[in-house]
Formats: sequence, C-alpha cells, structure tokens
Amino acid sequence: MANILVVEDQQDLNQIITRFLKNEGFEVINSYTAKGALSKLNEADLIILDIMLPDMEGYEVLKEASKKGIPAIILTSKSEEFDKLKGFELGAEDYITKPFSMLELIARVKVVLRRSKNFEESIKLLDGKVEIFPKRFKVIVDGEDVNLTHKEFELLLFLAKNKDLVKSRDEILEKVWGFDFIGETRTVDVHIKQLREKLKDYKFLIKTVWGVGYKLSEDKE
Repeated sequence: MANILVVEDQQDLNQIITRFLKNEGFEVINSYTAKGALSKLNEADLIILDIMLPDMEGYEVLKEASKKGIPAIILTSKSEEFDKLKGFELGAEDYITKPFSMLELIARVKVVLRRSKNFEESIKLLDGKVEIFPKRFKVIVDGEDVNLTHKEFELLLFLAKNKDLVKSRDEILEKVWGFDFIGETRTVDVHIKQLREKLKDYKFLIKTVWGVGYKLSEDKE
C-alpha cells in the first residue's frame, strides 16, 4: 500500500487524518513543518499538504514534490481562486479546503494514486517483511534491497503471483524462461536454491513439492 506524507501543523488534525488513512491500509509519514516534509519527500508516494505552515509556505514543498514526480493534494483554509490556481500551476493534483469530510479526502487520495504514474502497488508477503515491486524489478527484505538476477526476480514474481499454487518445473521453465529456452529442468532447481539463499530468514517461503515442483506459501511447514 502507498506511503502517504501528511504535512499539517495542527497536531490534532494531523493525527485524525493519519488514523483515517491507516484504517484504509495506508502507511503514513507525519510532518508538522515544511522543512520536515522536505526531508521526508523521498519516502512518499503521495503528499497531503497544508499551505500555511509555521516555517515556510507549503508551496515550497509542492515545488520540490513536483520536481520528483510525487503527487500532492493541497489541504488548506485558503479558498481564493488565486490560491487554487497557484497550487495547480505548481503541480498539485487536487485541492481541498477546510473544513472537509474525511471520507472525501480518502476518496480523493485513492483517485490521485490510481492516476499517478510513479505509484506502484507492491506484493507484500509476511505482513510486508518481504515486498516485491514488479515494475521496478525490486525486492525488499526486512527494509533492505535484495540483489537478485533478472531470472531470480522473475521466478520469485511468478511464484508470488501464484501463491499457494504448485507449479511444475516444466511450467516454470515455460513461463519464466520462455518457449524457446534450450536447457533442462535442473536450471529451475539451481535458481530456486540461489533465491532461497538471498531470502535468508524467509527461505521457507519457497516450498518444494516432491515429485511435482515448487510453490510459494507464507505458511511455515
């Protein structure tokens, strides 16, 4: 699920927004100042941004977010047309004026994320201890990047997309290596062994089904 950076100096409101977002399954990063928000931009998939902040205007944060391609929803008591136009000109995806409905905010967050080119839903295993990002060919284990070869990644992704389903070596060869691959099923066994080693404490995710093939399962057997 997406990481949402909530930049709002009113602590009570910041926490209320946070609670509603978490109830929807989002991860939340909090900031009460513009400088704090700037230091956390790289962690965010989307920003909910107040304009009136104690150290500087939120427009400065919006400019940096726009440069990084991070979508932003402006949340402010400023309702003048000039302020809205300025926000959109600086790259805001949406603009909500206070007071507002939390349900409306959540709905707008989901809409902005759906049309965001940079946001990518990941496949989370073991409550996020292992996370796979299909478009970026990236795997994170316990918060750290894992260096997989292209085929190791495709193998893990194929098994994860078919979680709890047993896949034969022949089917894995066909789907991961392709129809024109010239080789033997031992290729699969070698890559499974290497993949397990790189998953370290979570090598149990990939199960051997004797006489058939392999499956990915979160159950410890």
